[in-house]
Amino acid sequence: MSSQLPIVWLALASMVASFVLAASWRVFALRRGHVDQPDARRLHVQPTPRGGGIGIALVLLALAPWLGEGAAAFAGGLVLCAGAGLVDDLRPLPPLAKLLLQAAGALCLASAWPLLPGLWGVGPGIALGALLVLAMVNLWNFMDGANGLAASQALVAAPVLALLGPTPAAVLLAAVLAAASLGFLPLNFPRARLFLGDVGSHALGYGLAALALLAAPAAGEGAWLLLLPASAMLLDASLTLLSRLRRRQVLWQAHREHLYQRAVAAGWSHAGVCGLYLGWALAASLLALSTAGRPAPWPWLLTLLALVVGIILHLLLSRRWPRPQPQPPGLSPR
Repeated sequence: MSSQLPIVWLALASMVASFVLAASWRVFALRRGHVDQPDARRLHVQPTPRGGGIGIALVLLALAPWLGEGAAAFAGGLVLCAGAGLVDDLRPLPPLAKLLLQAAGALCLASAWPLLPGLWGVGPGIALGALLVLAMVNLWNFMDGANGLAASQALVAAPVLALLGPTPAAVLLAAVLAAASLGFLPLNFPRARLFLGDVGSHALGYGLAALALLAAPAAGEGAWLLLLPASAMLLDASLTLLSRLRRRQVLWQAHREHLYQRAVAAGWSHAGVCGLYLGWALAASLLALSTAGRPAPWPWLLTLLALVVGIILHLLLSRRWPRPQPQPPGLSPR
């Protein structure tokens, strides 16, 4: 079904729709006061409207009928996950309520597209798939704090995931997700006139997780390589969470301890940080694509090697950009 669609034109339409919807939302958000104010936990210094990623979510929702089997589950899960983010953008949700909505959306998608059911079995595949979706939604949300970072990483990761596990639905979803991310970027990079908000970061994480679930069976022995395109985001978010867990801090509380946040606080520009993470994503993606098709143990061995190198780089840069000292409430980050 998806092969009959003119993907280039569909991608172009998705990019334009994402931009127009985001720009329209910006006007609405400014009028209604849905704006993030600068404070000690944020990196921006100007009041900025949030929720602009609603365009990405709506474009993905419009795509759902063309995804074939599991389309309804994809749409339902997206509504739950991105909808939880939208409600939180408009009126903050309690963390538990937000998590429960995300979990319901993750389970909805994974019930239709379980993670490698031929390897784990259907039940474990559903459980692991739901955990993957839940993790990606939240990790992308945690990493959405520097101009252009979340959208540019999705722009790179989406097509690479589809190339590693090419199925008609994966190729279609990757084209639309990448195009929608590109359509949002002019409003968020290099100067942020609009933020993705939780609705946007949830939609990006959800879309990438859906891509991974679609691509994993087709990737075969190279399924490990699916970790590499988004590894910059996964490593920073995971290592930061582990550090906070070790220090017994509240994991869902807002903070400025991610490496990208510490780089900006140390004087790096948002564009510089975005470029640094983009460089890693491109290098990791090239490694994944060049390794695809090789027999075991090369896929998992090179994936492990890349992740170890990433951890070492994170530790070295953490020394260069140490965690910020606690600041009094209301103090501007600059």
